[in-house]
Amino acid sequence: MAVKNYVNKLLKSEYLSNISIQVFGTGLAQLIPLLIMPFLSRVYAEQDFAMYTSFMAVVSVLSVAVGARYQYAIVLPKDDKEGQNIFILSIFSTLFYCAIIATIILPIFKIFSGGLDNIKWHSILIPLYILLYGIWLSLINLSIRYKKFKVNAFAKITQAVGNSISSLGLGLANISIGLIIGKILGVLGPLFFLTKKMTLKNLKINVPDLKHVAKKYKDFPLYTIFPSFLDTASLQAPIFLIGKYYTEQELGFYGLTFMAIAGPLSILGVSFKDVFYQKITEMYNNKEYLKVKKIFKSSALSLLLIGIPILVVLAIFGEPLFKFVFGSNWGESGKYASILAASFIIKLVVSPLAVIFNVINKLKTLFMWQTIYFITTFSTLLLSVIVYKVSIVTLLKIYLIHELLLYALYFILQYAAIKKLK
Repeated sequence: MAVKNYVNKLLKSEYLSNISIQVFGTGLAQLIPLLIMPFLSRVYAEQDFAMYTSFMAVVSVLSVAVGARYQYAIVLPKDDKEGQNIFILSIFSTLFYCAIIATIILPIFKIFSGGLDNIKWHSILIPLYILLYGIWLSLINLSIRYKKFKVNAFAKITQAVGNSISSLGLGLANISIGLIIGKILGVLGPLFFLTKKMTLKNLKINVPDLKHVAKKYKDFPLYTIFPSFLDTASLQAPIFLIGKYYTEQELGFYGLTFMAIAGPLSILGVSFKDVFYQKITEMYNNKEYLKVKKIFKSSALSLLLIGIPILVVLAIFGEPLFKFVFGSNWGESGKYASILAASFIIKLVVSPLAVIFNVINKLKTLFMWQTIYFITTFSTLLLSVIVYKVSIVTLLKIYLIHELLLYALYFILQYAAIKKLK
């Protein structure tokens, strides 16, 4: 009876309504690429997917510091003017950072990383994509601040449509880097849309105000960039290692698995996180700690209920499903999806809830886990590849066990942090 009443209250809440908008928008945004992917898998070769996978892995790592991460503070202030100043600061920081990437970071990255082996000269597109992505991220967080979740959701749908149509058209034109260019073109439409909907013409640039918020929220660049870099590098570790120690074809198979499963699930999690972040920040600022705990639990349960059917389907039907949908030559990608299904789902449940550390200012706990995750991920995978020289299937099974253990620890730390709120 208690569970029934709890579910009924949840169904009637504004929180669930906002989540429903986000999930619907994200679901539609992901449905479009998934409908296009069977065509993409037939017009692009495994090597093209390998190139795209390497490109996105490098972009993910370098994007960690975009905007000096000030965009994640846009939601926090009670005062709208302060939130707007943080938004402006994040845009200027994005422009400056992308200039540094193009002139300094990327050349160094090329020297010390094998992650660019499959990208070749196309690495010149990296700063451009990060610039567009950084501006997009700031606009998305501004929309969250103003609770414009419908605008947020529509922007993601627009991005998906632009990306899918561009990638398919370029693939039919036999342009091997079409997946990369399509990704870049997909961001442009939503940027114009969000810019119009956020009424940015009313923003005023005041240097003293920018200095004030830069100093007030300095913890975001000082204490979240390095931990987030560790976290992102850990998540991309399989791609870098597969690209370096296995064949380009195997990297292409893994790339399709990521595009079809991990990518959509991560975006679904981000959309859930967007609403969760805004709501839990509001409750915490109002010192409604009991509600914070309830929202945390209900969010974890909701994400788990979303993930379980996906887990069952992938674990049982992964290989034949991929062959049927993407073509007979992509069965190996389905095998990878079956192996990694549980890791995809535990990340879907746990990752969106991690913003609780930002809200309650437990960044040291977050940093501790990210450090442990980084060390154990690379040590486990490198040991498996270099010392034991395992096959890619065995490597993915080892990676699965590692992810389940580390993300279980992640959730325990999150729950322990909110349990102390009084």
